[in-house]
Amino acid sequence: MNALRPARANAITLTASALLGLGMLAGCTSAGSGAAPPTASAPAATATRAAPGTQGAPGTRSASAAPVPSMSASGLLSAALAAVKSGGSVHVDITSVTTGGSVDFSDDATGSGGRQVITFNGTGHATILLIDGVDYVLADAQALQGFFQATLEQTEEAAGRWVSLRPGDKLGTNTYDDVTAGITLSSVASELQLGTALSKTPPTTVAGLPVIGVQAPLSASDDLPGARMVLYVTDNAALRPVRYELVGGGSTQNEISFSRWGEKLSLTAPAHAIPASSLAAPTVTV
Repeated sequence: MNALRPARANAITLTASALLGLGMLAGCTSAGSGAAPPTASAPAATATRAAPGTQGAPGTRSASAAPVPSMSASGLLSAALAAVKSGGSVHVDITSVTTGGSVDFSDDATGSGGRQVITFNGTGHATILLIDGVDYVLADAQALQGFFQATLEQTEEAAGRWVSLRPGDKLGTNTYDDVTAGITLSSVASELQLGTALSKTPPTTVAGLPVIGVQAPLSASDDLPGARMVLYVTDNAALRPVRYELVGGGSTQNEISFSRWGEKLSLTAPAHAIPASSLAAPTVTV
């Protein structure tokens, strides 16, 4: 069971067994053992701040804003998802903590690509770039084995080096589509699932912004009685997501935060990346 519903499809399964398994897997290879986490060679994003008030700053309710309090819960959710898809770009921070450890994502998403930096239980690190339809992955040995389920041979070849993936390629047990998940704006929007029985929360303040929330209880199969998912959006015409979180059910620090809407993101494809198709094929055990 995933505590935070929008866990990424790229082999990051937020379960206690997976988190604990990373520590055991990390000792299985000499590649990258004890080495510092790899640093992405792509340049940092160059930022052009959005116009004042476009993020829903306090006191900036647009004169043309729809009457947010009168919107239905389903209408509010639909408008928020549309705002993500049309947002140009957004920075997304994701934190999920289970009894076994934690996973943190730091993403910069655009309509056609972006950058995702992952920290797994504080020990495994990976960076994924999506540029012109190609994924570039830079990961240490812990992340290659813990995230991507790469074999020992693949880990020894790829640890600390950029690996490129194109449609049809795999890294470890993960397909190109798995690795790409969650990087573009449309895929970020697809992760904001609330389920049925939608309702609205009273207006409140989150991250210093006036917001209103739309929420839904988790199903009984999630085994978190009393828990609900809440998406808080700016209480103005923009209706941009501010935070998406799991509330109740004994959960802690499971949330997605949105910021820096409309910033320009400049990424350069790494030179001399290893094609994933050239890595050692997984050994088949009969």
